[in-house]
Amino acid sequence: MSAEGAYSDNAPQASLSPQNERLLTGFADYLLLERGLAGLTLTAYSSDVRLFLIYVQGSSAHGPDDFDEADVRAYLRDGGACASSSAARLLCSLRSFSAFLRTEHLRGDDPLALVENPRLDRQLPEAMSEQCVEAFINAPDLGTHTGMRDRAMLETVYACGLRVSELVALRFSALNLTDGFVIIRGKGDKERMVPLGENAAYWISTYVTEQRAQKDPKRQCPYVFLSGKGLGPMTRVAFWYRVRHYADELGITQGVSPHTFRHAFATHLLNHDADLRTVQMLLGHASLTTTQIYTHVATRRLHEIYERTHPRALDENQSGPVT
Repeated sequence: MSAEGAYSDNAPQASLSPQNERLLTGFADYLLLERGLAGLTLTAYSSDVRLFLIYVQGSSAHGPDDFDEADVRAYLRDGGACASSSAARLLCSLRSFSAFLRTEHLRGDDPLALVENPRLDRQLPEAMSEQCVEAFINAPDLGTHTGMRDRAMLETVYACGLRVSELVALRFSALNLTDGFVIIRGKGDKERMVPLGENAAYWISTYVTEQRAQKDPKRQCPYVFLSGKGLGPMTRVAFWYRVRHYADELGITQGVSPHTFRHAFATHLLNHDADLRTVQMLLGHASLTTTQIYTHVATRRLHEIYERTHPRALDENQSGPVT
């Protein structure tokens, strides 16, 4: 398999033998029942392992349950043009597959024991300014179902720092408008309670009682945010297109996506003196290390404010004498 297709989810899906398909089915059951992984993660791991097994069956004398370290390194080498984050996810998938094989007593060793994870490049998230977020929130046309829904969704994703998958999956059963909070089931099927805020609660209530009630008066759909067609829930891709629509309307050319509002949520909280542990809990990060990336963004802004406002922040030799 070429480097171009080694890690691609869109790579051609060569067929596996019925025996290997059963092995992949068992692996998926293991991820769900033993590991408790969420649907998207389970799908990603299964896809990674499928592509690896296709590679092995086409270029190695080994089978799906007796591949070795050399097979793994060869696959990584053939996919060397891919980002380190993709290689890291692949290794995570293969480590889970190896653990599954040992659990099922299909092998007793770990072929990935000596394979190190690649060093990940730290990429600082781009955070929108508070003014830019306000512009987005005020952009929708409130006279239509689409506009009212978008206003409620933008208010909610920014107020709660949700992942887009969590936003579109929000159900009425997880929504408490009276006390102002939502119950979110995030990665790893872990639940967290997130304050909703008065603005978000108001716009959700307005959307539900005015525009949504006209489309689904009996609340046949359990999801809060409806798609533009029928009574199905809003999708991740559809919301991405709505965000891009408003970005074009506002003349914003920089990369903006639904996840940008999650970055803005975390950064703006830190800019307004929230502590890192609280932000971690609100975001649903399992490790504080994941949340710490936002401190770089917040610290950079603190330096910018300090240098702009403090009378002796700049070097006199560069900016002239302080009067």
